[in-house]
Amino acid sequence: MFNALQVLAGLALIFLLPGYTLVNLMFPRRGELDPEYDFVYRITLGMGLSVVISIFVGFSLNAISDEETQYVRSGPLWIALSSLTGLFILAGWVRGAYPRAGYIHPSLYRPTAESRSGAPGKKEFARKRALDRLLSERGQLVGDMKKFAERSSDSNPQRQLYYRKRIDNARERIEKVNGEIKKIESGGV
Repeated sequence: MFNALQVLAGLALIFLLPGYTLVNLMFPRRGELDPEYDFVYRITLGMGLSVVISIFVGFSLNAISDEETQYVRSGPLWIALSSLTGLFILAGWVRGAYPRAGYIHPSLYRPTAESRSGAPGKKEFARKRALDRLLSERGQLVGDMKKFAERSSDSNPQRQLYYRKRIDNARERIEKVNGEIKKIESGGV
């Protein structure tokens, strides 16, 4: 099993990752290559560039290899391709090719060069993310209230009391969430 995973990781490292990250570095905006089939072009160009990059890295490592073995072992090749891929990812992030990194942490959000002039920054991204979370929570609470009301109508008096308490707790939480939503929409975070 481990050997199969090694083979898959090696194939991805040789045939996809360096080229795909280089394409993202060169064309950071979505739809820049083609408005409709952008992902297909990115994958295709990435595969072609990965083969070229892997060949050049192999030639470079062979030129500096020791004279005893006369070939490149897999260790230095893994290190070289991984570090080159990491370098392309970092440079692509600086150019704004990975705006979804902001979902990991808002400080990782980098807008593309085109949108830097008029687009909202990190605070706006964090505000939108918090607003989406609160709206989702409010929708979940409303659904829970409906579910509790349905269950309450079919239950014995003791269970009805339990569901009424749950409905009251959900209403209180909805009021708090609505207050937080109003606060965020008015400009405060």
